[in-house]
Amino acid sequence: MSSTWEAVPRFYNPLKAGSIDGTDNIPHDHGVVRAMQAEYKPNKLVVGHPKATVFVGRLNPKTDESTLKRMFSRCGDIKRFRLIRDIVTGFSKGYGFIEYYDKYDAIKAVRDFDHTIVDDKEILVDLECERVLTGWIPRRLGGGLSGKKESGQLRFGGKERPFKKPILPFNLQDKRKYSDRHSSRDSSDRHSSYRKNKHYY
Repeated sequence: MSSTWEAVPRFYNPLKAGSIDGTDNIPHDHGVVRAMQAEYKPNKLVVGHPKATVFVGRLNPKTDESTLKRMFSRCGDIKRFRLIRDIVTGFSKGYGFIEYYDKYDAIKAVRDFDHTIVDDKEILVDLECERVLTGWIPRRLGGGLSGKKESGQLRFGGKERPFKKPILPFNLQDKRKYSDRHSSRDSSDRHSSYRKNKHYY
């Protein structure tokens, strides 16, 4: 485990994304179960550079393209912009994608605008994951990275709580050596301290 552990995931596993250190064997909430059972095929018609593309979610349905363009253009020149709308009603679905010419502008947008309040709603801004993480499952199917306990989608391995390296238990033999070494050191320290601090009256 320790030799293959990576702080930044290269593929998406719903079970691991819902784990503090990536070692869970049992899903801890129904969102993880939904994601594990979901079948999702990435849209092959999507164009543009994935690492220069930003996902914007949790938008107020009233937020329009002009508001988002004005806001995100502060980070750099926008190459493509798309606010996802319902094909029948034309209403915003509450999320969209922004592609910059430079991937560093995308990183700046995530840093500057994630958790920003827009039209009375706190928005989520993150780099695109669908074409970067193999096996990606979107939030609407129970996947995603960050989540809230109230929604049944608590994700430990997200931006707010990054993946942590597993704490591997001591081998009993190593533990015994460790405790013996430290107990003898502590004993010698106590004796030397006693000799130094001994006063004669």
